[in-house]
Amino acid sequence: MAKYDGIKGQELLDVEETKNEITLIFKDNRYLFVKIQNGQLVIDSVPE
Repeated sequence: MAKYDGIKGQELLDVEETKNEITLIFKDNRYLFVKIQNGQLVIDSVPE
């Protein structure tokens, strides 16, 4: 998926977990937010 090309192969620096979300922090200040909403997996990437 082209949306995630910016994080492919990037080093994972940290993982933060909250009650409803997991945040993956990659090199170059890239973030991937993973959560479940209404029974669906929702993934947001910053920057896109």
